[in-house]
Amino acid sequence: MDLLTIENLNYTYNDGSLPVLEDINLNFEEGKVYAIMGKSGAGKTTLLSLISGLNSYKEGKILYKGSDIKTLDKENYRSRDIGIIFQSFNLLLHLNALENVMLSINLSKTKVENKKKHALNMLEKVELTEEKAKRRVLKLSGGEQQRVAIARALSYDPALIIADEPTGNLDGETEEQVLKILRNLAHVDNKCIIVVTHSEKVAMSSGIVYRL
Repeated sequence: MDLLTIENLNYTYNDGSLPVLEDINLNFEEGKVYAIMGKSGAGKTTLLSLISGLNSYKEGKILYKGSDIKTLDKENYRSRDIGIIFQSFNLLLHLNALENVMLSINLSKTKVENKKKHALNMLEKVELTEEKAKRRVLKLSGGEQQRVAIARALSYDPALIIADEPTGNLDGETEEQVLKILRNLAHVDNKCIIVVTHSEKVAMSSGIVYRL
Protein backbone atom coordinates (compact mmCIF):
# COMPACT_ATOMS: atom_id res chain seq x y z
CA MET A 1 0.00 0.00 0.00
CA ASP A 2 1.18 3.51 -0.79
CA LEU A 3 2.25 5.62 2.17
CA LEU A 4 0.72 8.75 0.62
CA THR A 5 -1.86 8.93 -2.14
CA ILE A 6 -3.29 12.04 -3.79
CA GLU A 7 -6.57 11.54 -5.62
CA ASN A 8 -8.26 14.07 -7.91
CA LEU A 9 -6.93 17.00 -5.91
CA ASN A 10 -8.04 20.49 -6.89
CA TYR A 11 -7.13 23.72 -5.16
CA THR A 12 -8.07 27.34 -5.80
CA TYR A 13 -7.13 30.34 -3.70
CA ASN A 14 -9.91 31.87 -1.62
CA ASP A 15 -10.17 34.86 -3.96
CA GLY A 16 -11.65 32.55 -6.60
CA SER A 17 -8.81 33.11 -9.06
CA LEU A 18 -7.59 30.49 -11.52
CA PRO A 19 -7.01 27.01 -10.05
CA VAL A 20 -3.55 26.40 -8.65
CA LEU A 21 -3.85 22.61 -8.77
CA GLU A 22 -6.16 20.66 -11.06
CA ASP A 23 -6.92 16.93 -10.94
CA ILE A 24 -3.65 15.94 -9.27
CA ASN A 25 -3.18 12.18 -8.87
CA LEU A 26 0.12 11.02 -7.34
CA ASN A 27 1.38 8.02 -5.36
CA PHE A 28 4.28 7.87 -2.92
CA GLU A 29 5.86 4.77 -1.38
CA GLU A 30 8.33 4.21 1.43
CA GLY A 31 11.93 3.58 0.46
CA LYS A 32 11.88 5.95 -2.51
CA VAL A 33 12.92 9.52 -3.33
CA TYR A 34 10.50 11.64 -5.34
CA ALA A 35 11.12 15.01 -6.97
CA ILE A 36 8.28 17.41 -7.69
CA MET A 37 9.11 19.96 -10.39
CA GLY A 38 7.28 22.74 -12.15
CA LYS A 39 7.54 26.34 -13.22
CA SER A 40 6.99 29.17 -10.76
CA GLY A 41 3.30 29.32 -9.96
CA ALA A 42 2.73 25.67 -10.85
CA GLY A 43 1.65 24.92 -7.29
CA LYS A 44 4.66 23.07 -5.88
CA THR A 45 4.74 24.88 -2.56
CA THR A 46 0.94 24.85 -2.36
CA LEU A 47 1.00 21.07 -2.78
CA LEU A 48 3.50 20.75 0.07
CA SER A 49 1.30 22.91 2.30
CA LEU A 50 -1.67 20.67 1.56
CA ILE A 51 0.28 17.44 2.14
CA SER A 52 1.61 18.76 5.44
CA GLY A 53 -1.84 19.83 6.59
CA LEU A 54 -1.00 23.53 6.80
CA ASN A 55 -3.68 24.37 4.23
CA SER A 56 -6.99 22.58 3.67
CA TYR A 57 -8.56 21.46 0.40
CA LYS A 58 -12.19 21.07 -0.66
CA GLU A 59 -11.96 18.80 -3.70
CA GLY A 60 -10.15 15.48 -3.86
CA LYS A 61 -8.29 13.45 -1.26
CA ILE A 62 -4.86 13.23 0.32
CA LEU A 63 -4.54 9.84 2.01
CA TYR A 64 -1.83 9.03 4.55
CA LYS A 65 -1.69 5.30 5.21
CA GLY A 66 -5.17 5.08 3.75
CA SER A 67 -6.74 7.80 5.92
CA ASP A 68 -7.74 11.21 4.56
CA ILE A 69 -5.53 13.74 6.36
CA LYS A 70 -8.64 15.88 6.89
CA THR A 71 -9.67 13.33 9.51
CA LEU A 72 -6.30 13.17 11.28
CA ASP A 73 -5.21 15.10 14.35
CA LYS A 74 -3.13 17.74 12.57
CA GLU A 75 -0.85 18.40 15.53
CA ASN A 76 0.04 14.73 15.87
CA TYR A 77 0.38 14.32 12.11
CA ARG A 78 2.83 17.22 11.76
CA SER A 79 4.83 16.41 14.88
CA ARG A 80 5.06 12.62 14.46
CA ASP A 81 4.21 11.37 10.97
CA ILE A 82 5.73 13.99 8.69
CA GLY A 83 9.07 15.79 8.79
CA ILE A 84 9.60 19.05 6.92
CA ILE A 85 12.94 20.43 5.72
CA PHE A 86 13.07 24.04 4.55
CA GLN A 87 15.39 25.84 2.13
CA SER A 88 16.05 28.49 4.79
CA PHE A 89 16.70 25.81 7.47
CA ASN A 90 14.34 27.45 10.04
CA LEU A 91 16.65 26.67 12.95
CA LEU A 92 16.76 28.57 16.25
CA LEU A 93 19.98 30.51 15.81
CA HIS A 94 20.61 31.17 19.52
CA LEU A 95 20.75 27.41 20.20
CA ASN A 96 23.42 24.93 19.22
CA ALA A 97 22.78 22.05 16.83
CA LEU A 98 22.16 19.53 19.59
CA GLU A 99 19.67 21.82 21.34
CA ASN A 100 17.73 22.34 18.11
CA VAL A 101 17.26 18.60 17.70
CA MET A 102 16.44 18.04 21.36
CA LEU A 103 13.79 20.75 21.18
CA SER A 104 12.14 18.90 18.31
CA ILE A 105 12.13 15.71 20.38
CA ASN A 106 10.44 17.55 23.24
CA LEU A 107 7.81 19.19 21.03
CA SER A 108 6.89 15.90 19.39
CA LYS A 109 6.73 14.19 22.80
CA THR A 110 8.85 11.37 21.41
CA LYS A 111 9.58 8.79 24.10
CA VAL A 112 13.27 7.91 24.23
CA GLU A 113 15.38 6.80 27.19
CA ASN A 114 18.08 9.42 26.67
CA LYS A 115 17.10 12.48 24.62
CA LYS A 116 20.64 13.82 24.36
CA LYS A 117 21.99 10.50 23.11
CA HIS A 118 19.12 10.17 20.66
CA ALA A 119 19.73 13.68 19.31
CA LEU A 120 23.46 12.97 18.93
CA ASN A 121 22.62 9.78 17.04
CA MET A 122 20.43 11.75 14.63
CA LEU A 123 23.21 14.27 14.06
CA GLU A 124 25.70 11.45 13.52
CA LYS A 125 23.32 9.97 10.92
CA VAL A 126 23.68 13.19 8.90
CA GLU A 127 27.46 13.12 9.38
CA LEU A 128 27.85 15.82 12.04
CA THR A 129 30.35 15.15 14.81
CA GLU A 130 29.63 15.66 18.51
CA GLU A 131 31.99 18.63 18.48
CA LYS A 132 29.94 20.35 15.78
CA ALA A 133 26.73 19.31 17.50
CA LYS A 134 27.71 21.56 20.38
CA ARG A 135 28.36 24.60 18.20
CA ARG A 136 25.85 27.40 17.94
CA VAL A 137 24.00 27.17 14.64
CA LEU A 138 25.44 30.52 13.50
CA LYS A 139 28.93 28.99 13.70
CA LEU A 140 28.01 26.24 11.21
CA SER A 141 28.19 26.39 7.43
CA GLY A 142 25.06 26.41 5.30
CA GLY A 143 25.46 22.75 4.48
CA GLU A 144 25.94 21.88 8.15
CA GLN A 145 22.85 23.88 9.10
CA GLN A 146 20.84 21.95 6.53
CA ARG A 147 22.10 18.70 8.06
CA VAL A 148 20.90 19.89 11.46
CA ALA A 149 17.51 20.60 9.88
CA ILE A 150 17.42 17.06 8.48
CA ALA A 151 18.41 15.60 11.87
CA ARG A 152 15.65 17.64 13.50
CA ALA A 153 13.11 16.24 11.04
CA LEU A 154 14.36 12.71 11.78
CA SER A 155 14.25 13.10 15.55
CA TYR A 156 10.71 11.71 15.94
CA ASP A 157 11.13 9.04 13.24
CA PRO A 158 8.51 10.15 10.69
CA ALA A 159 7.76 7.85 7.77
CA LEU A 160 7.35 10.79 5.38
CA ILE A 161 9.89 13.58 4.89
CA ILE A 162 9.20 16.61 2.71
CA ALA A 163 12.03 18.88 1.60
CA ASP A 164 11.24 22.26 0.04
CA GLU A 165 14.19 23.30 -2.17
CA PRO A 166 16.60 21.74 0.39
CA THR A 167 19.72 22.55 -1.62
CA GLY A 168 18.68 25.95 -2.96
CA ASN A 169 21.14 27.81 -0.72
CA LEU A 170 24.04 25.38 -1.08
CA ASP A 171 27.03 25.09 -3.41
CA GLY A 172 27.39 22.14 -5.77
CA GLU A 173 29.58 19.93 -3.58
CA THR A 174 27.50 20.52 -0.46
CA GLU A 175 24.33 19.95 -2.48
CA GLU A 176 25.51 16.47 -3.45
CA GLN A 177 26.34 15.64 0.17
CA VAL A 178 22.82 16.60 1.29
CA LEU A 179 21.25 14.66 -1.59
CA LYS A 180 23.28 11.60 -0.62
CA ILE A 181 21.90 11.83 2.91
CA LEU A 182 18.34 12.06 1.60
CA ARG A 183 18.86 9.06 -0.70
CA ASN A 184 20.27 7.03 2.20
CA LEU A 185 17.26 7.89 4.33
CA ALA A 186 15.04 6.39 1.65
CA HIS A 187 17.09 3.40 0.59
CA VAL A 188 18.57 2.43 3.97
CA ASP A 189 16.02 3.70 6.50
CA ASN A 190 12.97 3.13 4.26
CA LYS A 191 11.70 6.70 4.50
CA CYS A 192 9.51 8.27 1.84
CA ILE A 193 11.32 11.41 0.68
CA ILE A 194 9.55 14.10 -1.37
CA VAL A 195 11.76 16.90 -2.68
CA VAL A 196 10.33 20.01 -4.28
CA THR A 197 12.91 21.54 -6.58
CA HIS A 198 13.48 23.63 -9.68
CA SER A 199 16.87 21.97 -10.24
CA GLU A 200 17.16 19.31 -12.94
CA LYS A 201 20.28 18.01 -11.19
CA VAL A 202 18.36 17.43 -7.97
CA ALA A 203 15.52 15.82 -9.88
CA MET A 204 17.91 13.47 -11.69
CA SER A 205 19.30 12.30 -8.35
CA SER A 206 15.81 11.23 -7.30
CA GLY A 207 14.24 7.95 -8.29
CA ILE A 208 10.94 9.32 -9.55
CA VAL A 209 10.07 12.76 -10.96
CA TYR A 210 6.59 14.27 -10.98
CA ARG A 211 6.05 17.48 -12.98
CA LEU A 212 3.22 19.87 -12.24
